[in-house]
Amino acid sequence: MKRYFIAMTALLALVGCAPEEDVPGGEKLAQTASLMLGDKAVEFSSPTSISAGASEVGTEKLINYQVQLFKQNKEDKQAYLSLDNAQVTKYNETFGTSYKVLPSQYVAYNNVLPIKSGNTISEKGVLKLRVAADLEDNTPYMLALRLTSVSGAAVSSNAQTLLVRLTKVKGQINQTFVITPDEYFAIDKNGSSADDIGNTFTLEGLINVQNFSENSGQAFISTFMGTEGGTLLRFGDTGNPSNRLQTNGAGTELAVNFAVNKWYHVALVVNGNKTIAYINGEKVDEFAKNGRLGEFYIGRSYNGDRGIAAHFSELRLWKVARSAAQIKDNMYDVATNAEGLYAYWKMNKVENNKIPDVSGNGRELILRGQKNKNGRLDITIHNESKNVKIGE
Repeated sequence: MKRYFIAMTALLALVGCAPEEDVPGGEKLAQTASLMLGDKAVEFSSPTSISAGASEVGTEKLINYQVQLFKQNKEDKQAYLSLDNAQVTKYNETFGTSYKVLPSQYVAYNNVLPIKSGNTISEKGVLKLRVAADLEDNTPYMLALRLTSVSGAAVSSNAQTLLVRLTKVKGQINQTFVITPDEYFAIDKNGSSADDIGNTFTLEGLINVQNFSENSGQAFISTFMGTEGGTLLRFGDTGNPSNRLQTNGAGTELAVNFAVNKWYHVALVVNGNKTIAYINGEKVDEFAKNGRLGEFYIGRSYNGDRGIAAHFSELRLWKVARSAAQIKDNMYDVATNAEGLYAYWKMNKVENNKIPDVSGNGRELILRGQKNKNGRLDITIHNESKNVKIGE
């Protein structure tokens, strides 16, 4: 009995000396706050990247953010935020980069976020970045939005700073989508069909093929985009070089040898009974042939053995015949409200696991798997290690 009394006395002494935040149940644990981007806490080592084309000058890019408390809040609180250019300097020194600070006149944000009693999450804040004309082209800028304090709570040093990179892109490619032969894209509207586009249209896009021979299972064909049996852009065929592009049906091979790991702009204009092909803004062929679109796919034709390993960017469908000048002057970017746009997939953003149609026509792309395989459920955008141009 004496031993039991001594043991209990020692245990009570330990509990009495323990810090308040260590008491089981969490009621006296220190309240902490983190800056959140969506459902994830921000990380200093993982900036958010945004690119804007020349056609987006004067527009704003928006990012939503909130502040998350470690535990439920029993009284109204306020979270305070501010821009902190010193964090950009710190990032450059830490990772050996040379980002310029985005001028504050192009930044607007909510600097106070209320957290109501009973909640663990604040109201949403909106960070607005203006794509200004005087920002240097192809120059990466960075800003740092920092959670400076929260009334009645400590701020987590590991989730305190939201870093955002903004680049106004002109004549360069810096974000793309990568596809494998086991995957393809379909239009997520009207059963993937583009049969309402008519008999006058233009297909165009940027492509960087990773491997022409990877898909050697059937006729050495690697499919770019289009409609099987109609207007189709595809590489190779039985008896034909695997790195040459066929357009608008078999037997219309372009006399251009495509190289792997190199960017090309391809455009095909169908205007009644005439088809014109352009590579990198230059006309390479013209022939008397009409065309049509129906079931429209990117990376698929005929069956699941004709996929492609490639990067894509700036894919567009037009319900008009684009002129040679229009094609050459707008290979990297075009206004999202340009007349005649049927669908426009910049391939640099994902929304609800789909590639958005920025033309506003609602023809998003959905990723599917070839040969009954499942497509990726976590569509991701590839950031080029450097800004690259056509021909690189």
